[in-house]
Amino acid sequence: MKKILILLMLLTLMVPVASADIVSDLEIKVNEYNENSEYLPSYLKSLLGDEVIKLVIVTDAGDEVYVKAVTENAYVTTFEEVTEDTEFDATMIIGTSESTVRNVINSETPLETFIEAKDNGDIVIEPVGIMNNVTYTVANVVLKISQLLGFI
Repeated sequence: MKKILILLMLLTLMVPVASADIVSDLEIKVNEYNENSEYLPSYLKSLLGDEVIKLVIVTDAGDEVYVKAVTENAYVTTFEEVTEDTEFDATMIIGTSESTVRNVINSETPLETFIEAKDNGDIVIEPVGIMNNVTYTVANVVLKISQLLGFI
């Protein structure tokens, strides 16, 4: 019985580490993204470049991890784990799973993998407010046209 209790205690202690791992892995990718953000098409920068994003990730263990990400001119200026109750003026809320995040960040073609996951419903994006909804709708149209023309 003691062995089972010790095992349960160890598993409980390791759960926060799992959520920290996905945030740490994302932070590394954010740094890589920022180093290459200059190569983004200008229309994507102008449409989606200035956002305050609340990212909700359901971990493989079933817990929720919350991240605040702020972009300015398509450059990520803030990326930090927050609590569920942290209040900030998000312009969009993005929900997904840890496995989907890992698929995107480990992909040879992360943008295509992201778009596919969004189209499949594995990534859900909810703009906050009327203007952000319009901007998001326009960005989606531009994205679809770019895909059709082979730019993405």
